[in-house]
Amino acid sequence: MTTSNGQPPEFSFRLDRIEAIVAANSEQITANTTAITRLEANQAALSERVNIMAERVDTVSESVNQVSRIALAILQRVDSTQTEIRDLQTDMRGLQLENRRILDILQQRRGDG
Repeated sequence: MTTSNGQPPEFSFRLDRIEAIVAANSEQITANTTAITRLEANQAALSERVNIMAERVDTVSESVNQVSRIALAILQRVDSTQTEIRDLQTDMRGLQLENRRILDILQQRRGDG
């Protein structure tokens, strides 16, 4: 601590308090600087993680888009197939009806003949 150098004792006490406050402030500044450095490193690491996650989200999003396109194509094929099946069923009913008519005509001819 400082010497009084002919100053009143209160002066020396005040200087001692100021030195203690400056020393405490210096220690706190050092601690804050260390904490800030750690926080900056953590922030950089978190930013990198966020970037990695964003890339993963983009990849998943593209995959979902691809799956959606595939699913839409499949649904369109299913719709087309269902339409074809309905058309075939209609054709079959028509053929069945025609076959019954032919059979009826043949049976009538046998009965007449």
